[in-house]
Formats: sequence, C-alpha cells, structure tokens
Amino acid sequence: MTYFSMKYPRLIIVFIISSLTLGLVGCESKYSQMLNEEAKKNILKDSLIFGMTLGDKKADFFKRCWQLNQKGTVTHGPNNNSVKYQLPMTAEQESTSAITLLFYGAFDEQNTMIGMDMSFSYTAWSPWNSQLSAQKLLPIVQDTLIKWFPGNDFIAVKSDQTEKSAFVKIDGNRQIMTYAKDDKDVVVKIEDLRLKYPKKYN
Repeated sequence: MTYFSMKYPRLIIVFIISSLTLGLVGCESKYSQMLNEEAKKNILKDSLIFGMTLGDKKADFFKRCWQLNQKGTVTHGPNNNSVKYQLPMTAEQESTSAITLLFYGAFDEQNTMIGMDMSFSYTAWSPWNSQLSAQKLLPIVQDTLIKWFPGNDFIAVKSDQTEKSAFVKIDGNRQIMTYAKDDKDVVVKIEDLRLKYPKKYN
C-alpha cells in the first residue's frame, strides 16, 4: 500500500467527521444558542414594569396597580380584565397615534407572579388605516421593550404558541416573546425560564 493510498482515506474520514460536527452545530437554532448561553450566565433577571418583579405575590401586584391608579398613571382595561397604560407620546408619533398598553400578571397556583401578559395597540387604530396596523407597530414595540429591558436583541423564532412569526429575546432567566396577534394587537409574553427549563437553570 502506497503512502498516498494510506493518507487519503484518513483525510476523507477526518473530513466526514468534521462535516458532521459542523452540521450538528449548524442545526442548533439561534433560540437554543441564546437559551444555553443565558442559562450558563447564572444571572437573575426578574424585573418587569413599574417596579414589579417575577416572584411577587398577587396581592403585591394588585397593591402596586392600585398605587399607580391613585397617581393617575394607569386605569382599568376593557371588562376590568387588565390594567391600561397610555405610553408617552414621542415626536415620531405625532403623525400617527398614541400607543395603549394593556397588561396583567401571570400567576401560578400559589399566586406567585411567574410572568406577565401584555398587549400593545395604536389608540386610534381602525381597520381601514394600514399605517396603524399591528405589523407597523411590532418593531416599535420591540424597540420599546429593549429600552425597558436592556440586553439581547430580538430574534425570529417558530413558536408553538402561535402560527404567526414571533420574536424572542432572552436575558438570564427572563424570556420576552412578541408577535402580531391580528391587525390591531401586538402580544407580548414575559416568562421565567427557570420554571420552563429547571435543569438548565439549576
């Protein structure tokens, strides 16, 4: 057996193994990469909005909302099922519309806040005004959330919660998902990933 006949089969095997390894790495989604990287940091991110945090009791949530209501910062949402907050107008919005936020805490069986559900919409939304659609509002909501919760940017993902395109950012144990629910509303869901992936966040 010549030198070349011995050398090249080994090179081919090495090449195949390398290709398979790269293929497996490439198959790991951006979401999985972000999740694993943030889990390894072992950093607690529990802040929400208006001084609320993951782990607050339901009674604390109601108390804080009552305080904000007394100050005139928030009011009750439709059918008293949410809290309503009118975002401050910016110079860019003067030609469009104000933005309304509806929010409510997500609680477990022990009445502990494990996340928050939000819904953003243009206050002056109408079916015939495409400039005030949820699709137009989505990137503005993402920019707002990044200002409120600095850290990673949003990445596009396929979600089992919705058939529509969704975007996610993970910072430590806190995940924020957002997507256009319909022509009007942009949905935001904040979750504590320590509950969803306990083995990663041990």
